[in-house]
Amino acid sequence: MNNLSESRLMLWWESMFLSPSELKEKNIIPAPTLYKAELKRCQDIDAVTLAEGFRALWFNLPKDITGITKENVTEENITEENTTEKSTAETEITEETKQKNIILWAMIAMTLVYVKTNTTTNLATAAGTKTENDKPTVSTHRFAQLQAAKTPEEFIIRLRRILQQLKGQVSVLSLARDIEKWMKEHHQPRPRRANKRLSVQWAMDYYKAAR
Repeated sequence: MNNLSESRLMLWWESMFLSPSELKEKNIIPAPTLYKAELKRCQDIDAVTLAEGFRALWFNLPKDITGITKENVTEENITEENTTEKSTAETEITEETKQKNIILWAMIAMTLVYVKTNTTTNLATAAGTKTENDKPTVSTHRFAQLQAAKTPEEFIIRLRRILQQLKGQVSVLSLARDIEKWMKEHHQPRPRRANKRLSVQWAMDYYKAAR
């Protein structure tokens, strides 16, 4: 994920969740309410890829992610923001890479619709932050279940549940980066150094916040 893809992602999220006054101030066109509702109803990754809300994100991502070139861009997928970029697109990616990217961004899309407020706090820190009862917002058991997820579908299901507990208040880009990192580790044939793994970083942030 680079600065361009992150800015496109942030714009997509803001178009659904910012208030009318904030959208006007940032000169952002509000997204149809259908986008958010449809993505929330999606229970699996395949369903997400067919949702209009996902298409709105996918067709605005950089060409090195989508593999979309001037030969396969249709008029309905061109926006004012990406017309110049795609008119000169020469990048080609393998079909395998494209499929991995579609799955990753579908996971990001179906998760971020559960983020209501963009904050500066990452997921693990928010989950570990103590409540008035002096207990972590998300129980150790539930957070451990998220860390132990074996498939993308299981990971996203557990992630959505935790976001609901957190009332959708986390950093949008931090969460997107965490999902990307999880997927990279999921596809890696060899485990990364322990201190570099997402589960370890999450555990450190969670228990630090829960002190």
